[in-house]
Amino acid sequence: MASKRRKAPRTAGRPRKDAGNTLDITRIVDAAWKVVDRDGVTALSTRNVAAELNVRGPALYWHVKSKQDLMSLMIERALRDSLRSLPTNLPWWEWLRAYAHEQRRILLSHRDSGQIASAAPPNEHMRTEIMPQVLAPLLAAGVPQEVATAAIGALAGFVLGSIIYEQSDPARKFAQSFSPPEQTFERGLDYFIAGVRARTTPPSRSGRGSRGIPAR
Repeated sequence: MASKRRKAPRTAGRPRKDAGNTLDITRIVDAAWKVVDRDGVTALSTRNVAAELNVRGPALYWHVKSKQDLMSLMIERALRDSLRSLPTNLPWWEWLRAYAHEQRRILLSHRDSGQIASAAPPNEHMRTEIMPQVLAPLLAAGVPQEVATAAIGALAGFVLGSIIYEQSDPARKFAQSFSPPEQTFERGLDYFIAGVRARTTPPSRSGRGSRGIPAR
């Protein structure tokens, strides 16, 4: 009787293929957002994402090392998506406005995205790929590097803060008692852009720069 053929040992760290179910970052991030949108951020774990993909938990670790790594990839996806459809022929301040609105729209399309964004550590792709794309329209228009970098950082904080407020029932109800969230966001964006433009506008003969809210 022929001896049974022994299976070759699985190489440590090698990606697993479950019945042809090959993993990649795109599928993992899709599944992670699906878990959160259905069950909330408290259900987000590598184990639950693996179950959503119908693979074993260790299979994810070839691509995703931890829950924090997973959250970073989820926010990286949102940032890339917010840049994908922006027009390129706008003045830099209107480009900033469009970017803020698109980022807000995409984050609000997902449950608990504010909590995830606030907990996700920035990854290297955000630093070396996404940040240069965001800075490019400002730098091309002559905005000083220091001003452009500070403006993008402040804008990210403004958008994230508004998302967290809107996704919290008590905070949203409190804010709505004063004005609708969309109106509050738009007015705050007006003030923010006016401030950045004031820092980049040459002084007038009176020695003061422009302080008005930018025309739309």
